Amino acid sequence: QVTRLRNSFVADKMEVYESLVSVLLDMGRKTEAFYTAERSRARNLIDLLGNNKLRLGEEKDQRLYERINSLKASILEQEKLVAQTEDEQASEAYKKTLEDLKDKYRDQLMQVQANRPEMRSLITVDPIEVDKFRELLDPGMTILSYYLLPDEIVCWVVTSEKLEVVRVPATRSDLKDTILEFRRSLQNLEPYESLSEELSSLLLEPVAEKLEQPKQVGIIPHRMLHYLSFAPLEYGGSSLVQEYPLFYLPSGSVLRYTLQRRSQEDKFRVLAVGNPDLDTPGLELPFAEHEVKSMGWNFSDFTELMRDNATESQVKDRVQDFDIVHIASHGDFDPLNPLFSSLKFSKGAKEDGDLKAAEIFGLDIRADLVVLSACQSGLGDIKAGDEVVGLNRAFMFAGAHTLVSSLWRVSDISTAMLMKQFYREYVDSNKAQSLRRAMLHVKTFYPHPGYWAGFILSGDYY
Repeated sequence: QVTRLRNSFVADKMEVYESLVSVLLDMGRKTEAFYTAERSRARNLIDLLGNNKLRLGEEKDQRLYERINSLKASILEQEKLVAQTEDEQASEAYKKTLEDLKDKYRDQLMQVQANRPEMRSLITVDPIEVDKFRELLDPGMTILSYYLLPDEIVCWVVTSEKLEVVRVPATRSDLKDTILEFRRSLQNLEPYESLSEELSSLLLEPVAEKLEQPKQVGIIPHRMLHYLSFAPLEYGGSSLVQEYPLFYLPSGSVLRYTLQRRSQEDKFRVLAVGNPDLDTPGLELPFAEHEVKSMGWNFSDFTELMRDNATESQVKDRVQDFDIVHIASHGDFDPLNPLFSSLKFSKGAKEDGDLKAAEIFGLDIRADLVVLSACQSGLGDIKAGDEVVGLNRAFMFAGAHTLVSSLWRVSDISTAMLMKQFYREYVDSNKAQSLRRAMLHVKTFYPHPGYWAGFILSGDYY
């Protein structure tokens, strides 16, 4: 009941943001509309995390996080007292206390900004302005930032040189049904072409003339677009991934954090985890072991954890020591509370084997790349608004520079083939280009996109 009430509360606030975005666009104020859309994504993340207790890695971070949340709660309570009291003297006292609390809150935010800037995304709205966002974009990069209003699709086409906006009439509920049917067709290896063309006519064709042959395309999804792989969508007689390397961002604001982590060195200390013993024969992933072992052919500094050794505690204790973390196991998506979504590992003496998203927030990850070669690892909850709160966002907050994850149940055989080719390419190419080439490689053997289009790359494409 509490979850339903919270989701309803957040959804109501999202309607206010959506109305404002629509009004600003009608007035021709496209930069302000972009900023408002970013603000709604940031606001929604905070609201969704608000009723969950996160465990952050550093004790000082945890104390600061809890102190700020306590101050926020006190400020809200004091504002209620100011609004409700009719006694003038009491009202002045409440106002004085409220100002003192706000001063303390601002001091804590300044401390966060100085020492732990990314924590701001968990406690306060901190959207990026479009001019600042454009400064982050490399030449040749185009970002398609989507925002779904009840009766139209909005897409900002952003490059380092310009910002354009495209508006397409479409009913959000109908679009959702089409995406779900498209996903079902891909996952069940059924005919998908007509659905691909329908989605392309709404999402790609209207912006095609504005792409101008970019070197890579970044996509910022909204609402149910988080569940959609753009790679197999019909484009120019082929598929979008046939033309461009693709990457995804949960919001434009996230890009500044991922770029701060961009390493100028090629470091390849690899931790590969495959086919943990889950005590259930039906959960065996024999090709995951081959997938892990094949990685050793590309990297000399290589550590593997398989079967009984692939425990939750081994991963949590060692993850900070590696530049590439590859996890070939099952993922479990919890639609009721996405922070309970988990990756499955072997049980240990102290751990249950389920590494939950809420726990991942507290890990110290320094990897340039985390690959979740697991079923439905890229999913998160979007019912209440937009921001996907699940494994992806948890890994990125914990320090992962780039994340590769899956959107649906993936074939064990084709995944092993895709990952083998991905790492072979990754040694010499950027991540987005490597994933594109790996997809096209698998496509030559397994043409149906259900085999190759399920993986998305979130974060920095480079």
